[in-house]
Amino acid sequence: MPKQSTHADRVTVVALRAYTTKTSSEIAKIVDLSIATVNRIYARAIERGFDPIHTKIIDEYVQDSPRSGRPTKQDPQTINTILSKVRLDRFGREKTCADLAGELSQEGIEISSSTVWTILRKAGLRKTKPTRKPGLTKKMRAERLAWCLAHEHWTIEEWKNVIFSDETSVILLHRRGGYRIWRSKDKAFLRSCIRERWKGSSEFMFWGCFTYDKKGPCHCWCPETAIQKREAEQEIEALNREIEPILREQWELETGVTDPLRLKKISQPRPTDLSRLTHT
Repeated sequence: MPKQSTHADRVTVVALRAYTTKTSSEIAKIVDLSIATVNRIYARAIERGFDPIHTKIIDEYVQDSPRSGRPTKQDPQTINTILSKVRLDRFGREKTCADLAGELSQEGIEISSSTVWTILRKAGLRKTKPTRKPGLTKKMRAERLAWCLAHEHWTIEEWKNVIFSDETSVILLHRRGGYRIWRSKDKAFLRSCIRERWKGSSEFMFWGCFTYDKKGPCHCWCPETAIQKREAEQEIEALNREIEPILREQWELETGVTDPLRLKKISQPRPTDLSRLTHT
């Protein structure tokens, strides 16, 4: 198929033929078109009223001729209708191309699901998994907002004293969530299209932590039994009893306060008992 000439190419051809002494062969090399195409562009401009002596080049002389064929259904109104249906709410986001084509058909717009797919792809939309996030009640949202506001002006040095931790459950030999692969209908048993499924999967919890500039320890554990939970609680209590005096002494040396609760009580004035007052 010969190269299609652009609007700029046709203007260049007409200008060089009319206002210079270059031949069709030389012009064809400049615009990277065939000699026949160059001659046809200039002849069409003459037929449409172009006069190299008395007139300038206008769009009418070089514009592309109307092409035959079925007009596209991807007009701006149809595109906006499809995009608005998808972006309307969560249910619109989940609709298939066939669903959207069916709705448009009921509205008098005959369009195929493949054309709908093309429009969505051109708009930058992809069929992907929805983003998951934890559900929050109004109380939980308020508590999180209050926490953020309370720590809004913390310095880097203060954040360095914080340990961030999280945990997640892991299932061996199992992949969470649905996923898709691209294949033709006759390739179902191709090695790259098969995913093994094993019996006896194992589930455990993974816990990890980190600070501002260091990685903390991590731990994997299986579901605890009642005995293991009691032993863990006893171990934590023993550890607290062991390190609490050391940390308390260190805190008192750094702050200079030995008993903040005692100081708070002493700083408050003692109420007077009027019943004990006697007249002299």
